[in-house]
Amino acid sequence: MYQIAVCDDEPSVCNIVAEEIKKWNQDIKVFCFHSGEALIAAYNFYDVVFLDIDMKGINGIETGRQIRERDRETKIVYLTSYRDYVAGAFEVHAFQYLLKPITPAHLTQILEETFQYVKKADKMKLLDFHTSEGVVCVDVTEICYFEFVDRKIKMVTLQRTYFMTGKISSIYDRTSSMGFSMPHKSFVVNLLHVKNVRNFDIFLDNGDRIPLSQKKQKAWKQELMNFLSERMERQRKEVE
Repeated sequence: MYQIAVCDDEPSVCNIVAEEIKKWNQDIKVFCFHSGEALIAAYNFYDVVFLDIDMKGINGIETGRQIRERDRETKIVYLTSYRDYVAGAFEVHAFQYLLKPITPAHLTQILEETFQYVKKADKMKLLDFHTSEGVVCVDVTEICYFEFVDRKIKMVTLQRTYFMTGKISSIYDRTSSMGFSMPHKSFVVNLLHVKNVRNFDIFLDNGDRIPLSQKKQKAWKQELMNFLSERMERQRKEVE
């Protein structure tokens, strides 16, 4: 499921944009924020961020800079009443901008254009990690799972294994919107690579087996079923 964040200190603007997005595609999950501080505090790697430039507190340009520090992939669409602000939007690699007052026709045009790129990026989405060997960029679909072991995070991909420092919970926060789940306090698994589940063992298509917490068993299996159902539905729509 695609996720969009709308951030504007005018609640009415947030509501208008959110409503038009849902009209365009009711399957998109929309999150509204009324300040840059609130968006940054709850940031969860959105596919698109509609971001007001002229906000109280930290403005949209600074908010965009902070988003870019942790997320280089999201498409930022700036909302502004002033053309003079547009130049500043390029500092954070803004994808597009919408002049207020926002019209449904223009917003729909931007959504269609933006999601052409989002869907292309889905086919190969790269994430960068600071490993013991330096910074590496890995295609999300190549990652099998992460494991917290010996005070380090082990990242197992289809090609090789990497080690890095950090918290496993931070890895989950970064990848949960991309089809990753946390079946055990020490593991984050890519649901794309789950081959089978038997009792409290999860079997992956690379031959590895990871544990499933007894407390999470029921909820996690439901999460897996939801993931598979959504994936099949997306594939069906692509064929149509």
